[in-house]
Amino acid sequence: MIDPEEFEKDKRIDPLQLDVACIEQPDLFYKWSQMAIEAKGVADRAKLRLDVTEAQLQLECRRDPAAFGLNKSTEESVKAAVKASDTYYKAAKKHLQAKETAALLDKAVTAMEMRKRMLESLVTLHGQQYFAGPSVPRDLASIWLRQKEQAEENLNKRTLKRVRKRKRD
Repeated sequence: MIDPEEFEKDKRIDPLQLDVACIEQPDLFYKWSQMAIEAKGVADRAKLRLDVTEAQLQLECRRDPAAFGLNKSTEESVKAAVKASDTYYKAAKKHLQAKETAALLDKAVTAMEMRKRMLESLVTLHGQQYFAGPSVPRDLASIWLRQKEQAEENLNKRTLKRVRKRKRD
């Protein structure tokens, strides 16, 4: 069965660590694909066991219809008796659970493919500086005036130092 916490953790993308997410993506995809393949195999084996169980129960029912509660064995009564048996029910239940797990894991693989596409989109947006914060246009005129004033102030200080130094000499 799928661990929901593990799946949530694996499908999450941190937009501040796109490089790490891109590096992890192949491993995550492989992990979930491998789990889906294994679950499909389990479902296929459960289906085979269900078919074998059904065939064995049909043979038993035809040999001894009274053991299945039948007076005589017709094709329809044998099929009904087999499907009503606990043995068949348990095998069918295991098959359905295995199919459900396989379907969930198949969707997890689809989610990992979607994660890959989202990573590609986020990387493209990042390259276009989509995530850059808003930039405030600089007021070049006031910056130039401040720098000019600072330069004049520095010039005045140096000039004053020279004048004082000359007076001492």
